[in-house]
Amino acid sequence: MKKILMPALLALMLITAGCDKPPVDNPPEKPSKTPAQAQTDVKPDLPEVKPVEPAPDKNVEPKAPATAKHGKDVQSMNVKVYYPDDSGMKLVEVEREVLVSDKTDKYTAAVESLLEEPKETNLTKIFPKNAAIRSVKVDGELATVDFDGSLTKTFVGGSTGEELLIGSVVDTLTNFPEVKRVKFLVDGKEIETLSGHMDLSTPLERMDSLTK
Repeated sequence: MKKILMPALLALMLITAGCDKPPVDNPPEKPSKTPAQAQTDVKPDLPEVKPVEPAPDKNVEPKAPATAKHGKDVQSMNVKVYYPDDSGMKLVEVEREVLVSDKTDKYTAAVESLLEEPKETNLTKIFPKNAAIRSVKVDGELATVDFDGSLTKTFVGGSTGEELLIGSVVDTLTNFPEVKRVKFLVDGKEIETLSGHMDLSTPLERMDSLTK
């Protein structure tokens, strides 16, 4: 009888032990995010970043519009002007496009172009860097050119340089058919010479010998 009861008792103990084992819990769920946390996960709409333009160079002087410098009703025209060649021996005729208007006539525009550096490699500028024109007036056959005083103060050329400078102005203006003679002034006053080599006390006629 004991032999029958012992296996039965052992089986009962195993069943009881299996019932006492706690059930396996499911893994806890992650807590849901609060509205504040969910809002932090949303990427904000960033404003569009535009490229920063470089600031203008203060050392570069902006160029004035042509209408501001020359006035209203600006028109272009081609004129013949004369530059010294790079050997400093003669004048060479070249064509330039200039702007004329109610403020700048063709005579002034033509002489002003002589103050600019020539584009041609075989020509050179004879005027000093600071030279400036006060006015160019034509009365009948006489053109009168009034230069700023810096011309006589800064010109350092010799006799040939003086002749080429004066000749470039005279031949440029007398290339207009109506102009026959050119008179030179400095600061509104008559002068006898530019640097002591040419007589400028009287008006000068065309100097064709300088172009040959």
